[in-house]
Amino acid sequence: MNKPSVDRPLESLEKDSPLFLNGALVWLLLFFLIYLSVPLTNNREIDRWYIVPEMPFLLLDLVDPLPEENPHPAGWAYFPQRIPLIGVASIILLGAWGLGQLVTRLIRVPLAPFTAERTVFAAGLGISFVTLLTLGGGLMGILSQGLCYAVLIFTAIAGVASALQETKQKTGSLGSLKLALPEAITVDTLFRVGCCLLMSPFVLSMFLGSMLPSTDYDVLEYHFGGPKEYYLQGYISFLPHNVYTSFPFLTEMVTLLSMTLKGDWFTGAQAGKLVLMSFALFTALGIFTTARHWFGSTAGWIAATVFLTNPWTYRMSIIAYTEGALSFYLLASLLSLILTIAVLQKWKANANDSTDASTADTSRLPGELWSFTLLTGLLSGSAMASKYPGVLSVVIPLGLTLLGFSWFLLRENKSVCWSTTLKLGVLFAVGTLITIGPWLLKNLVETGNPVYPLLYSVFGGRDLTDALNAKWKNGHGMRPIGLHEFKDSLLDVTMTSDWISPLLFCLAPLAFLNRQHRRLMYWLWIYIGFLFFSWWFLTHRIDRFWVPMLPVVAVLAGIGATWSSKLLWRSGVTVAVLFAVMFNLCIVTSGLGGNNAYLDDFAYARKFTGNLTAPEIELLNQMKLDPDQVVLFVGEAKVFNAEFPVIYNTVFDEDIFQQWTAEANPELPAKQLKMKPAEAIKKKFQDEHIAFVYVNWSEVLRYRLPGSYGYTDYVTPLRFQKLVTEGVLRPPLENQYGYQKFESLSDNKKKEIEQWAPELIVERDGERYFVSAQIFPVAK
Repeated sequence: MNKPSVDRPLESLEKDSPLFLNGALVWLLLFFLIYLSVPLTNNREIDRWYIVPEMPFLLLDLVDPLPEENPHPAGWAYFPQRIPLIGVASIILLGAWGLGQLVTRLIRVPLAPFTAERTVFAAGLGISFVTLLTLGGGLMGILSQGLCYAVLIFTAIAGVASALQETKQKTGSLGSLKLALPEAITVDTLFRVGCCLLMSPFVLSMFLGSMLPSTDYDVLEYHFGGPKEYYLQGYISFLPHNVYTSFPFLTEMVTLLSMTLKGDWFTGAQAGKLVLMSFALFTALGIFTTARHWFGSTAGWIAATVFLTNPWTYRMSIIAYTEGALSFYLLASLLSLILTIAVLQKWKANANDSTDASTADTSRLPGELWSFTLLTGLLSGSAMASKYPGVLSVVIPLGLTLLGFSWFLLRENKSVCWSTTLKLGVLFAVGTLITIGPWLLKNLVETGNPVYPLLYSVFGGRDLTDALNAKWKNGHGMRPIGLHEFKDSLLDVTMTSDWISPLLFCLAPLAFLNRQHRRLMYWLWIYIGFLFFSWWFLTHRIDRFWVPMLPVVAVLAGIGATWSSKLLWRSGVTVAVLFAVMFNLCIVTSGLGGNNAYLDDFAYARKFTGNLTAPEIELLNQMKLDPDQVVLFVGEAKVFNAEFPVIYNTVFDEDIFQQWTAEANPELPAKQLKMKPAEAIKKKFQDEHIAFVYVNWSEVLRYRLPGSYGYTDYVTPLRFQKLVTEGVLRPPLENQYGYQKFESLSDNKKKEIEQWAPELIVERDGERYFVSAQIFPVAK
């Protein structure tokens, strides 16, 4: 793993045989033809071949859009609305970078402060520790706007001062920080400028798209919904009605911190999403430095370009999912691990050259080995703090790889081998526990289960039951295993996913043709294989769950793109990259990648997305309820947009409506439970200040369908009709949004409605409709 010159020109690569060259070009052509021909996984009605002739018009529309009839308020005139969000995000990122510089200096990471590698590690550790500080402040109930600003400004200033001092200590002056402009324009300079031009529209789209209101279910339910509840109540606590908020919440703490700094939960969430978008940029920097370190700067630039122009990267940057953070920490942990092994290999080689390896002593091991090991643990723990599956995709494989390489390289001396391996393992575990431990401890104290709601059969857990655990395992367990399912999954990952770039799995296999550091490439492919098979065998195979493997694939794509220096290959790969980038840009900006209303007026965007995701909530917002008027949600858990007090539960928690209105009888199934007397229910509603009961029948139906999560049989339209008859509720409000044409529903939905709730089928204007939602006022 000796490091080559990072500026190694393409011409210095070995000449390659025509057989491999022609074969690689044919592979490029065939892959692109198949990629354009296969049906998409999600939007099967859209054919990629139909997009190709539309590309010039779609790209031209970005520069000079056609005028719209009755346009809504949008344009660059509304960009100043984003400036406060940019300010909040900048404060967080600067404070996190400063804190990361202090931490990396404290653990003596042997890298200069302003290098690409150190920047990646400082950003990762800084954000991780800022979220832990937010968690601590939230648990103590001391989060305040002034305190958060003070801490972040202090860490930013301290980090800059520390970085400057450290640079001066290592170089003797600060002259190395001067911006070095090229003395002449070279081919390499033009190449780098070209890569920047290719990446820039994607970065701009991510930048603007990340500040738009969210429409995705999981985001509105708990990625944003959980931090909103913490912000409004003023502290972090166990939320028995939302099991998801007991997950490790690294990215959600960024959202909570942004809400606190902005002083508003809605716009603060958009500022937090802008911070989360930066994970894509730091991941690209990590990809660049990983490929550059061992395969040259050309491979690094192409790898970063492939990653940032991948529509999946864009999609994860404009949606507040956790996969963006997990992808970054996976790549950063992997880079740190490779550097750790490289240090150990170099020490072993030097020891073999100078002394008898059998007499080596662990006390002579270089200090940077311990620093990189601790760093790897800290980053791996941060991956798990982003999402529980990080323990499977990062902590376990990288920890075992570290132990395996340590034992293999030092196996000549048994005592030294075992003692050193043990010390490295303990140090890795300590680093991991520092960043994930607070989350596990929080759950242990609140629920008695450190990994709540997982491993219920081992640890139990507050408010969980055997029935809820069975529902959870059924909803999140393995999917059917078979050759057909495997083929579909493999195709989805490599080419049929709506948001996969053809450059990733087209160029990555060509890395095998590169003659440098083949052992490293093999290990990268083994890791990708592990990530794929662990996703396929051990998860419920949601497509975004395999996205964290893409940074590693991008590194290999950069290597594969630079395997040959011949003009024919360079011309062919240039054409492929240019076409793929333009095609991906059309996917991203045409709306197939997500919300692309980049410059909408915020007030309009908020109302539009509210009506799009839950029009009944928007209807209640317009009613301007008093602060003491609470709405009970039944079946609905996307509560983020609600501007009024809400009581709700997720599908994996005990149903609150059933708890409040049903006579307790564990021996009877939910469908047969009797309702409490009307006066008792009315008193409960009064005690809880319930003004309205909002029932989302469409969501209840979705949960009841075969293969879905399941929903309690207690909740039926007849229960609500009875409450209206008994004077607990008034008839539902007229709701123009709460109807769907019955014949437009799928056959399984129509069958379920007819068996479960035929009362929800009504006739209007000669057509049958499904009543999808109702809002019942509570009788006074």
